[in-house]
Amino acid sequence: MSYSKITKKGQTTIPVEYRRKYNLREGSLVVFEETEGGLIIRPVPDIADSAGVLSKFADPKELIAELIKAREEGFR
Repeated sequence: MSYSKITKKGQTTIPVEYRRKYNLREGSLVVFEETEGGLIIRPVPDIADSAGVLSKFADPKELIAELIKAREEGFR
């Protein structure tokens, strides 16, 4: 079991063994889920990593950029 202190800005450090195990790097996304047993922090898979064979049809990073742009424009 590892411990980490929360700063006054609400930040904490994920211990190195978990960052390595779950491939968490600067910019990685995590999701917080509240359960009856407490708070769960789980890594969010990168959509670019899961593109697989479909990646030959489009660049995942360009697709994500287009999706973000469409959301910002309100799907006009």
